[in-house]
Amino acid sequence: MTNPQSDDHKAILDLLDRWITFASNKDVDAVMALYSDDICSFDAIGPLQVRGHAQYRAHWHRCMPERGTVFFQPLDPSIRVSGDLAVVHFLIRCGLRHDDGSEQASWMRATKQLEKQGGHWRIVHEHFSVPFDYENCAAQFDLAP
Repeated sequence: MTNPQSDDHKAILDLLDRWITFASNKDVDAVMALYSDDICSFDAIGPLQVRGHAQYRAHWHRCMPERGTVFFQPLDPSIRVSGDLAVVHFLIRCGLRHDDGSEQASWMRATKQLEKQGGHWRIVHEHFSVPFDYENCAAQFDLAP
């Protein structure tokens, strides 16, 4: 794990904080500024993979509900940096808070691979997943840390 006092560690935590803020505010333009042009995403929401900035921007727009509040609550991000590459993994509670206060949310697993490009960290790969029960193939949305 990277030294939590290092400039890279702080910059990556800042990027993650901005990602959460921008995504929670449904600001797709600001979110997309954090990604590399050649982003590859394995999102929990289909399709199986999304490649490139234009496709991922369209995917983000499809995933943003018109009503309600989206939220992202990461738990204890682990950061590893080696040169111009970094990996961050964490559990994250993602969901939608409806206007009546009810929530549709679950804990998921998240991994982000970053690359330093032009002196700035950019997300080059992202993976979100929900565990499933192999006996009945049902997603396990009720798991919690």
